[in-house]
Amino acid sequence: MPRFYFSSRRSQEVARWQARPMWLAEAAAVGVVAGVLRLLPLRASLALGAWLGRALCRFSPRIDKVRRNLRVVFADRDSADLERLTRASFTNVGVAFAELVNLRRIWRARRRRLEFCELPGAVSPEACRRTVFVTAHLGPWQMTPLVGPEYGMTIPVIYAPEQNPYVDRLLNRFRGVFDAPLVARDGGMRAFVRALRQGQSIGLTVDTRLDSGESVPFFGEAAMTNTMPARLALKFDCDLVPVLAERLPCGRFRVNIHPPIAPSDQSATNDDQVLDMSRQINALFEREIVARPEQWLCLKRRWPKQVYQRYA
Repeated sequence: MPRFYFSSRRSQEVARWQARPMWLAEAAAVGVVAGVLRLLPLRASLALGAWLGRALCRFSPRIDKVRRNLRVVFADRDSADLERLTRASFTNVGVAFAELVNLRRIWRARRRRLEFCELPGAVSPEACRRTVFVTAHLGPWQMTPLVGPEYGMTIPVIYAPEQNPYVDRLLNRFRGVFDAPLVARDGGMRAFVRALRQGQSIGLTVDTRLDSGESVPFFGEAAMTNTMPARLALKFDCDLVPVLAERLPCGRFRVNIHPPIAPSDQSATNDDQVLDMSRQINALFEREIVARPEQWLCLKRRWPKQVYQRYA
């Protein structure tokens, strides 16, 4: 057994060593693009990001996944409209990258570029001891963790690490503006439980597929969904608050803080309350995606494969 273990470990090290030149070249290219985007005026930077996203659309291996996701959501639209939305989705990827590399600039100019809006029924984060914040990959979603520094809170933020460790390190430098711990997706729940026990709030992006999650309807189709936010909110008796961001004209942004999600039936079992709250989150995401379909980041498979077969 040890022989196989060390053989596997050695092969992994060799594979990493062989991949290192490619990783370095990729990181250098990303660094150059990021440097140019940071040198330009913000509106020009976002426009260049949009152009890069449109160019990426032609070569990305993920384009079919985007098409299939959009076909499930907008089954009533014709092929030309779906193709337009597909291209717009990649434009959004480029804009989102430009927003990421300019996060610190946007934060420094927040009094004229960034506004935080507490929607009717919302509870000000300042009034909460701890909260489970949830968001979706929609619009300028990377602005949502700025709720933390805006309201004087340290909110550990979960993120999906890049396969390229050098690119991952570069992107995390841009995320440093959150002034909070970045928690890698794998094994992140333990860190979040620890934070809640210490009285901190946490933030999760929960619109993507989670194979270890639970089946919850999303656009009328069963989808494996991360129900942990609802479970943690009930366990620690704290608010479950959606936070979604939107782009405004002239390089401005708004972060909308929604009313807390609560179970419809307080007398239901804990598991039923978890599923009910998760359905409410998905329903909110559905409404926002329908309102801004071209700004939904949907590069990965969201539903079981048999769902896509029905819409083929």
